[in-house]
Amino acid sequence: MIAALAACETAGWPFLRSALQAALTRASGVPVVLGGDFTLKLFGAPTLTVGQLKVGAANDVAVPHLLDAQGVSLGWGWGNVWRWRQGAALRIERLRARTLDAHLARLPDGRASWALGPQVRTSDTGSQPPPQHGMPEIDNLIVDAGRIHVDDGVLDTQVQIDVLGTESAAASGGITATAVGRFHALPLKLRAHAARALPLLQSGSDGTVPARLPVLVPVQVQGSVGAAQMLFDGQAAALFGARALHGQLQLKGPSLARVGQPLGVTLPDTPPFDLKGLISHEAGRWQLHAERATIGRSVLGGKFAYDSRPARGRLTGHLTATRLFLADLGPAIGAPAPAAPNAPAAASAPGAPRRVLPQRRFDLPSLRAMDANVTAAIDELDFGSAALTPLRQVQARVALDAGVLRLEDLRAAVAGGQVTGSTRLDATTDPPDWAVRLHFAAVDVAGFVRGVRKAPGPRSGQPNAAALRQQRVAARQGSDTTVQAYLTGLLTANVQATGAGRSTAQIMGSLNGVASASLQGGTMSHLVTELMGLDVAQSLGVMVRGDRPLPLRCAIIELALHDGVATTRRAIIDSADSTVRLNGRISLRDETLALRATVRPKDVSPLSLRTPWLVTGTLADPRVGVEGGRLAGRVLAALGLAAIAGPAGLLPLLDTGAADQADPCAATAPAPAPAPAPASSRAAPPRAGSNR
Repeated sequence: MIAALAACETAGWPFLRSALQAALTRASGVPVVLGGDFTLKLFGAPTLTVGQLKVGAANDVAVPHLLDAQGVSLGWGWGNVWRWRQGAALRIERLRARTLDAHLARLPDGRASWALGPQVRTSDTGSQPPPQHGMPEIDNLIVDAGRIHVDDGVLDTQVQIDVLGTESAAASGGITATAVGRFHALPLKLRAHAARALPLLQSGSDGTVPARLPVLVPVQVQGSVGAAQMLFDGQAAALFGARALHGQLQLKGPSLARVGQPLGVTLPDTPPFDLKGLISHEAGRWQLHAERATIGRSVLGGKFAYDSRPARGRLTGHLTATRLFLADLGPAIGAPAPAAPNAPAAASAPGAPRRVLPQRRFDLPSLRAMDANVTAAIDELDFGSAALTPLRQVQARVALDAGVLRLEDLRAAVAGGQVTGSTRLDATTDPPDWAVRLHFAAVDVAGFVRGVRKAPGPRSGQPNAAALRQQRVAARQGSDTTVQAYLTGLLTANVQATGAGRSTAQIMGSLNGVASASLQGGTMSHLVTELMGLDVAQSLGVMVRGDRPLPLRCAIIELALHDGVATTRRAIIDSADSTVRLNGRISLRDETLALRATVRPKDVSPLSLRTPWLVTGTLADPRVGVEGGRLAGRVLAALGLAAIAGPAGLLPLLDTGAADQADPCAATAPAPAPAPAPASSRAAPPRAGSNR
């Protein structure tokens, strides 16, 4: 018996052709034809070699056939056959063909041409939809010349793969393959060239490392997937779907999110990008060393790894950036991408109020598609505004775990101080929950907020030795004390709030929490103080003798956030000259302003128009004016008295000044009565006759 088996194995079992053909037809449920030369090996590595292999399409899918190949060598494993009979996808270890024509089609209802087996035929399924079998997995597909049609109505994919090249031609011209069509509804156009013969396709997806190391062949792939343009130049074990590759990658496109979409990788929305680096792939694990990546105006780099083997892929790595512009991250939170230099500005809908907070909804499903743990080190984070100094030495960790996105361990240096904090967005709730915690410590407000700076005046004088030493220390810390400013001091601030929503605007419009800020050792311009109090006489005096900073006794602001409305609990700027109080509200729900500032001088002025200031309008269009009624009353009283008593007409404009009975800087000092709130959350319009 052993001798007979050995003889049959050596002869290739020629008498089994008809029986095997009938058995394959019964097992697959479709016609199978074994034509031409026939050799079968059943022991060791099972192999079938035939002149022609033709397999019909399953489930009455309207294609000519599933497979029609000439000069075929087919290899499989008996374990794979057993798993296929249990309902798993059909897996073939190797398929070698001189010519090949395949039609892999699946209808939107799940019927697939490759779903072989009598148990899935339409007549047997009745009214129940057929199971959605995965595509056949071919570990190694080597074709001299052929065409593969992929038409998957479930995944919205239509691709035609053509390959041209033979073993003999490979020595001189290599092998070329093209893939054209749609991949997950995105346009696909790729061209691959190999220096010599190698597998066309490797589709094994179990992530296991093969027993034998794959043979890497020089390969170049270029083309586009969706809106992304790519070029790969390196080595790979197959032209397409290689489980092993290594080489240089160039990738560019309109947004990182649109590149990650076909790969199932969650990436943020960004402006156009251009990436150059080194990429490798081995058994389901991708690695990328981004040598240089430009996103908008930002320049980044880093090393990343993506493991596609878990049910949710996992991204890890370290991001670096010499300079990152905050506007380039704006699209990730719903803001529009920065416009091209010569692009026309986007027009708002007629009659629609202009909004500042981004309205576009987040892509929440993508946050649940994968996990991530990425650290970041950014040399400079630019706010994109001339009014604010960039943050430096920014460090943070971005974690995405089962739909919960966290920004943790945030730490940055700015103007001699430090910023720390964290944020959290939980996309598993409806609507998503958001929380933030920020802390500013010892930040030089004049070095951070450029808008409070002024040019040095002629009377500023030369700094002394102590001041020069302080400037050198501040320069090392990122602060700048060489400029004069209308407001100075070390800023300490805290923000702690929660919200919920599907966009930045919805979250900000639902905020609840507290915010506070104070200045230590601060000063305020004497001229600005007098102008805020509309003190004409003293303002003229300061302008004549030169502006000087007034030391501040305190500068404090405390806000309460409730359902997206920030209301002042306490807002005071106090100096030896005046006390400034601010009260009112800022509505983040409809982006309106209703603020009132009063200045109470402490000294005597012979000519003062002291009147509260009003800030109204919207965040997009703020309006600043004075209470016209009170100002008009004082002026009319002065004019009437002047007409009767001459110089006595100046008496209504005389301000004797008055200090607060209680210390405004004391923690227990009573807060002033709040400004009358408008009937709705929208800011009240200015009073009639106000001067703007």
